[in-house]
Amino acid sequence: MKLVWKAFSLCKQGNREEENEDAYYPQLVNGSSLIADQFSCAMSDGATSSSFSRLWANLLVKESGNSHNLSVDLNQTINAARASWKAALPDNDLPWPTAIKVRQGAFATLMCFHIWQKNGASPLHTLPPDHGWTANAVGDTCLFQVVKGKFISTFPFTQAKEFSNTPNLISTNVAYARSKAGSLSGKWQRGDHFLIATDALSEWMIRNLESGGLAWALVSENLTSLVRFQSWIRYLRRQSLIKNDDTSLICLTVDE
Repeated sequence: MKLVWKAFSLCKQGNREEENEDAYYPQLVNGSSLIADQFSCAMSDGATSSSFSRLWANLLVKESGNSHNLSVDLNQTINAARASWKAALPDNDLPWPTAIKVRQGAFATLMCFHIWQKNGASPLHTLPPDHGWTANAVGDTCLFQVVKGKFISTFPFTQAKEFSNTPNLISTNVAYARSKAGSLSGKWQRGDHFLIATDALSEWMIRNLESGGLAWALVSENLTSLVRFQSWIRYLRRQSLIKNDDTSLICLTVDE
């Protein structure tokens, strides 16, 4: 199985890039070709209202992206990330407002994606036996599958009205561990594209899919470089077509 990887991100206008609370994993050079029997990646969007959410989002995607065993429950992955988050917190005393927020917990979305071919992973019996993929999601970071130039599925949201200011989130605080992950699986063929995007771009894409105004060519022409992607997102922001938020996209292509 040959895969081509691209990933892009742009922080919220008015913020510095080091304040970008979106995260994705792995960190690969754009245009990289991968030969593998299986591959995992993940994306997360940290909630600005919580402390250390950038750290939390990065730990979630790293733990998820490294989990190639489909028999591992997602809760185990999240709990491992929680342990890493606790260990990574500053040792010194935190200012009391920050300490209170830390106790309340950091929050983030999560989208995990895993793809394999026949000789790769041995997936659960409920999943396709070969040339398959599966995704798990909490929140409004979405997956799109493009087949022969057409968007055929979106997950977990399928309608723009599903987006809100209060998405489901995963917390470092187990007291808030009530959000259940949704899952979707399917098959792929050579030439398919899989896109994972955080909420601002996902909402724009789904809204345009609903109106029939989104073509793969429109998206793909803006994925040729980081500069092109960021210019596209800035244009959408200037036109008030997309909300001003950290915006990230993964494009994974099953090469011809």
